[in-house]
Amino acid sequence: MTVVALDQINKSEIDLAGGKGANLGELIANGFPVPPGFVIGADEYASFITAFDIPSNDTMPEDPEEFLAGLRERILETPLCRELQEKITAAHEELKMARPSEFVYAIRSSATAEDLADASFAGQHDTYYYVAPIDLEVMTRKCWASLWSDAAFSYRQSQGIEHRSVNMAVVAQEMVRSDVSGVTFTADPVSGSESVIITEASWGMGAAIVDGRVSPDQYLVDKISNRLTSIKISDKKFMVPATLSEGQTSRLTEVPADIRNKEALTDDQVEKIAQLALKAEQHFGGAQDIEWAIHGGDLFFLQSRPITVIGEHESEVPPGRYILFKPLAENFTDPLLPLTLDMLDDYVPLTIIHGRAYIRFELIRGLIPLKISDEDVARLGYLSDPEETNLRLSIPRLLLLSTLLISNYLLMAVFNRRTAAMPDDFMASYRAFCNRIAEDDSVSAQDTLVSVFGKFRFFEPAGNMVLLVNLVAPRYMLFLKMLSGLIEKWCPALPPDTASLLCSGTEGVLSTEMGREILELAEIAREFDDVAQIIREVPLKQTLSTLRTIDAAGNFINHLDRFLAKHGHRALKEFELNSVRWEEDPTQVLGMVRNYLLVDSDLNNTEADIQAQRNELEHQVDQALLAMPLESLGRPRLGLIRFLVGQTRYYMKLRENSRFYHIMGFYAVRKKLLKIEQSLLEANILKCKDDIFYLQWHEVKGLQSGELGWQDVEDTIRSRRMEYIRLSKFMPPKTIGIDIEAAQYDAGSTSLSGQGASPGRYEGIAKVIMDPATDNEIEPGEILVAPYTDPAWTPLFLTANAAVIEVGSYLSHAGTIAREYGMPCVVDVTNCTSRITTGTRIIVDGTQGSVVIVEEKA
Repeated sequence: MTVVALDQINKSEIDLAGGKGANLGELIANGFPVPPGFVIGADEYASFITAFDIPSNDTMPEDPEEFLAGLRERILETPLCRELQEKITAAHEELKMARPSEFVYAIRSSATAEDLADASFAGQHDTYYYVAPIDLEVMTRKCWASLWSDAAFSYRQSQGIEHRSVNMAVVAQEMVRSDVSGVTFTADPVSGSESVIITEASWGMGAAIVDGRVSPDQYLVDKISNRLTSIKISDKKFMVPATLSEGQTSRLTEVPADIRNKEALTDDQVEKIAQLALKAEQHFGGAQDIEWAIHGGDLFFLQSRPITVIGEHESEVPPGRYILFKPLAENFTDPLLPLTLDMLDDYVPLTIIHGRAYIRFELIRGLIPLKISDEDVARLGYLSDPEETNLRLSIPRLLLLSTLLISNYLLMAVFNRRTAAMPDDFMASYRAFCNRIAEDDSVSAQDTLVSVFGKFRFFEPAGNMVLLVNLVAPRYMLFLKMLSGLIEKWCPALPPDTASLLCSGTEGVLSTEMGREILELAEIAREFDDVAQIIREVPLKQTLSTLRTIDAAGNFINHLDRFLAKHGHRALKEFELNSVRWEEDPTQVLGMVRNYLLVDSDLNNTEADIQAQRNELEHQVDQALLAMPLESLGRPRLGLIRFLVGQTRYYMKLRENSRFYHIMGFYAVRKKLLKIEQSLLEANILKCKDDIFYLQWHEVKGLQSGELGWQDVEDTIRSRRMEYIRLSKFMPPKTIGIDIEAAQYDAGSTSLSGQGASPGRYEGIAKVIMDPATDNEIEPGEILVAPYTDPAWTPLFLTANAAVIEVGSYLSHAGTIAREYGMPCVVDVTNCTSRITTGTRIIVDGTQGSVVIVEEKA
């Protein structure tokens, strides 16, 4: 029988140490930093299990759950033989002699069929932390029992592995009390790319990442140059601490406010981890999945196993052809959470694939009355330009579309008329409407969704039906198309984007007013040095509470309260019910105020300059039209141009403002869910905030009624968290079932192509911002480079001089706001946040839709 020190094991001893133990011994032998420990050999398990009658795969019960539960219980109740207990005690005493102080163990299962090139069993077997020496025996039996968990059993079945052929070793290592921990992949397990090393890191022990309880920071390193190419800093809400407090009942705790949004790793640490990970890949001869921890600045490898699934996606894809629904995709790049998806499923005519919303190709095909290829239909459906330039009308499709449009006009005629010339605040009553429903406990969360969006009461104010307003607003596209055609015909010497520029600068657009009001908050803060200093220097999570302690901040706090009363329902990724609203946590708003306090230039003068340019363009149109025949007689052409500009501006404003208000509806639903979550947490039915968003509505109702308990949903929540993290790493394809040529990404190219969304050309320094909740400082003259934008990003456009966006379209929020502020903008630029780093000098050409890298950051 065997209990062997880790440094006495190598890769040839898998049958003794299991895959995990053998790999750790191999790492130690080759100079990798690995915590000391020992292995309780798999032959000990094999001897132990002979007392149990284990059937072969062919004779397993048809329903094995009862058999597995009974077997696990017997394993846990049967003590180890005296000889093995003595060997474990001796191994501990030997390890203890070399340690300067008391320590606890991390106990890891290490199956003989685990961490192999064709079957990793990642996450199938148990790991335990904080294990005292006295508990080594019981934890050994728990690891052995985990070999017969439902998940491990099912995995072996799917892999065709004979259950009786697998034995279990147990690795007992000194537990690293991690300040930071994480995982590193030497190839992208989602895309399959072998040119990148991906490191994910968070505070505390690695269990928070493994269990899917935290979205870690992500660092991408180019494998050839070992250069850090991309950083994504997450809001790391929870952690498993390195030391449990006395009386602590849960190992999961909240991360201190001052480090939640702080980078977990330095650039040097990322590069060191990448170097060692690449060395491990070269040693083992294949892509590796490595767990590591850092304590007191020292790095330790905790395990290294092959990545067995690269570039494969387990989510089922329904048959048919689909196009990514870009109006939703361009607002945020993460998949929707299970509860949001479930609640929207019955009311949104979209298909959810990989957590993203897709629309059927056939629906788009029927709405485009052109003789073009299916591939160009897909491009148009994705709001991109078709390759075919000589577009021809299809009369049958035009007749069909005309019938649909006329039917829609007749159906919506009354509502179209009611919203044709409304004041800017005509939807303001919707706020009180949503608040009444949110406070009515007799209305469920799902019924709230129906009430705020689905019940159209034509005898109520039109402003209470914001979804219908949103459906009316797209007619601005027709007016803009007509305007563009007339200007091109009557004023051919003017720039091609004249029509778009004429329609910008609309007063009363709430998302642009929001940016100006945050600027006003900064100006109020500047009136008192103490207030400005607190906002600039105190950690954002503590800023508001600190301000409330000084009398000088009274005026600022009053204005902040008024701002939140108006805009507090907004958030990043505000279609997601899980998104924390500004009213709940105004940290992001204070961060944007801080950004403006750091800016010396007068942003009001910038807006005045943009208005002057717009006035000059209007004058040029006026003069060009005046030269045309008979135009001086009543100015008919100018009158038509002004009418179309006015209609375009009006309906563009309706589009932006209706979204401002219907996000209130989502917030009303969120308020209901938060009440339910709080009651379930207080009853100890749910264990952690945000767990509710990984359930479906019928499961939530089951928890409320008592039909379900924590044990019924615990594994479901964990598996969905892990699936969400996996899907978050997966860039959704633009189309499914139909191929359109994707932009080729060349890591060495200095030119990136996209879609022009706002004209102009600007050269400057790039500032890559992945999440304005954690990074919202951008200097005047810098170029915003972002994965997406929604209205919560608007204030950044006031200080940036140009924008480059990874996901977007001409009609997206980024394009609309960029045109309002008169700055060049290019959207739909594949991999721009990876290819461009902060400090890189680039040229943005919003007219041509191109971005050129002039000089890389040193």
